[in-house]
Parts: sequence; C-alpha cells; structure tokens
Amino acid sequence: MKLQSCSALLFISAMLVACDSKKDQDPAHETAADAAAQSVDPACMGTQESMGLHGDLSDYMASAAGTFHVKIGWSAPLKAASLENKATVTFVNEHAEALPLTLTSFKLFMPSMGHGSSKGDQIVLSQGKENLNIWTVDKIYFSMGGAAGDWVVDLEARVCCSSDKARISIPVEVQ
Repeated sequence: MKLQSCSALLFISAMLVACDSKKDQDPAHETAADAAAQSVDPACMGTQESMGLHGDLSDYMASAAGTFHVKIGWSAPLKAASLENKATVTFVNEHAEALPLTLTSFKLFMPSMGHGSSKGDQIVLSQGKENLNIWTVDKIYFSMGGAAGDWVVDLEARVCCSSDKARISIPVEVQ
C-alpha cells in the first residue's frame, strides 16, 4: 500500500514540475494545441470573465452537460397544423449572463405518442443581431394538439467548440 502511495505522489510531483516548466518555455516552441487553448473564443469570453455571484436561473433549464442554461418563450396560443407558431430561445451561462452560441438543432417531440413534427424540416432558426444569445424560431409545426407538457423540444447548441443538448417541456397547451 505504501508503494502505491509513493508512486502516486511521485507521479503528481512529476506532473507539477512538467506543468511549471511548460510555463517557462520559449513561445516559439508553442504547439498548435497550446495556441488553441490560449486563444479567446468570443463565445467563451463571457464564461471566462464572469466569476461573480450566480444570477437567477429559475426560468432556465440546464443543458445535459451544464454548458449552458436555456429558456423558451412561446407565442400564444400555439396551434396544431399551423406554421405560424414562433418561439424565442435565450441562452445564458451558469451566472445567468448572456452566452452567445450557435443553435444547431430544434426538434419537437411528443413522448406519449412517440413522434415528432411532420414538418420539422421547415423550422427557421435566426440568431439575434444585437443579442447573440437570443434566437428566434419560426415555422414551428405541431402535427397535433396536446395538453401542457405533452410536447417537448430537443435542442442542441454549440459553444466553445463543443455541443450540448437540452430537452425542454412545452408548458402551454397546443390547440
């Protein structure tokens, strides 16, 4: 047991020395991975700079990996068999601060019936010009009505070169 503890301690010490010597290297020997790790992605700037207190996330749903928090505002009333339905999707970080990212997928699904929208390919995603964390989703087609919570949205977004997903229940009736 002592041998394993000593081995672990030696490994950790070696890693610390390697990391410390890496800091002192000549910038000319910097690898592409090092440069990429140090580059500032505009989508990540808010996350890197916001180390303050957490904001109010009560209306937001956390993504599967916690990369972002999202809420969806719906045009009312939602109507089945119509392409006039709209939504506003807002993304924030863990501090409830605006998080600009790329919304890559917005899909309707009705778990109780096992199907999605028959016209999901007609959905139009538009990123805000001034608020890059806000997206407008147009031409949302519900193939049938349903009570509040019967329909969900499965969305996927990319931030800082990684993708994350969220499933959000639609809290209003689809008439």
